[in-house]
Amino acid sequence: MANIPQHIAFIMDGNSTWAKRNNKSVMDGYLAGMRTMAQTILDAKELGVRYATFYAFSTENWKRPQMWVSDFMSLAMRFFRNDPSVTTVLNAGAKLKVIGDITKLSQELQDILNKYMKETASNTGITVQIAISYGARDEIVRAMKRMSEQNIEFSVDNISQNLDTAGIPDPDLIIRTSSKQRLSNFLLWQASYSELYFSDILWPDFNKSELEKALDEYSRRERTYGK
Repeated sequence: MANIPQHIAFIMDGNSTWAKRNNKSVMDGYLAGMRTMAQTILDAKELGVRYATFYAFSTENWKRPQMWVSDFMSLAMRFFRNDPSVTTVLNAGAKLKVIGDITKLSQELQDILNKYMKETASNTGITVQIAISYGARDEIVRAMKRMSEQNIEFSVDNISQNLDTAGIPDPDLIIRTSSKQRLSNFLLWQASYSELYFSDILWPDFNKSELEKALDEYSRRERTYGK
């Protein structure tokens, strides 16, 4: 396939709707979505994508009912610790990064995510960013505070270099599933000239064929960057 985007970001929407349609619990829907994320990493790597970012848990998600938050974090812990799909992704040479304010996560979850980041730091396969406890506005505020404390001049380049995504190219393509057409506080700075693709598919049903449809659409667009 010609004109493969270097970096694709995914807004993984529709997990709870998928669960309802399939008579599953809400957390079963999110588990299915996590496994879809793992498979999508492998599919993107196979298609030649070098970077993939996944919106897993937003700063706004902390405002959901406490039981939901607790169940989701427990699920995330079990997934990253035990799910075979994680091992498959790591064995494929993926390099893992986590973006967001992970200090708000449990120490146990922080430890396992930091462990994966350390163990995969030298991997040369696809680079995967998982956005957890992430919000673009929060990211920009944290970058500004860091720059102020270090007396760094405010400029476009300096801000970019102090964001969570420093060193990673901006996404060429952002894919959102489940029909909603908004960014929902995701990579607002980095998405300035990203192409957007919206799919009616619920995230757990997203597959390589759907990814190829998005890439085909992307390949037919002309990117001028305002010129």
